[in-house]
Amino acid sequence: MNVRLPFPVRGALCLLPIVLLAACATAPSPDDTTTVRADWPERPEFAAGATTYRVDPAASELRVRVAPAGSLARLGHHHVIGGPVWSGEFVLGEPVLADLSIDVTRLEVDRVAWRREEGFEPLDDEAIEGTRRNLLGPKVLDAGNHPTIEIRSVEVTGPDWQADVTARVRVRDEITEWRVPVVVQRDGERLTVAGAVDLDQTALGLEPFSAAGGALRVADRMRVRFRIVAERIEPGQ
Repeated sequence: MNVRLPFPVRGALCLLPIVLLAACATAPSPDDTTTVRADWPERPEFAAGATTYRVDPAASELRVRVAPAGSLARLGHHHVIGGPVWSGEFVLGEPVLADLSIDVTRLEVDRVAWRREEGFEPLDDEAIEGTRRNLLGPKVLDAGNHPTIEIRSVEVTGPDWQADVTARVRVRDEITEWRVPVVVQRDGERLTVAGAVDLDQTALGLEPFSAAGGALRVADRMRVRFRIVAERIEPGQ
């Protein structure tokens, strides 16, 4: 696995996969994203002196916005999905690695604050629970059989303040490779990696949920925002 940082600040890790705005930074453009089918990369061996940052799930966020589509789209709702679902680590050394996962079983749907931030009206509890049930069910994420989404970086290029990251993503055993720009902030022992990107569910190997013979369905394109916060740990922890 060839992971490289072609710029001088290796200690300020500039990586990540699918991608909220970092403080004092400009959001990466979603038009820079590319994807291909790929194999799952092996985790590399690290030289002595590598520094590890472990993800803090409580401080990290994922936010996914989806829209209704189809001839009956006017009867549907936009939805906002997310939560403190990140885990994993960043390793700064030779090579550099982001090795992350998303706990699908902990995904939440349509918190009032999230919908307000996106400009949407609140939904009732029944609508929220139905959306979450469909999301985690066998037709979409199939959380019972595939409880995690895995992400592992394979290459990092560009400047340390806004790098292009090539990472592989495994969803329901479907592996795709994405190149996405991200923004990084380092504050003492804490590392924050953040960004936003538009993705197609079908490109990830998912079939958007539909009803009424497809007349009411979830649009393929979705907006994904994330902020991942990690704390430096001592060797052996």
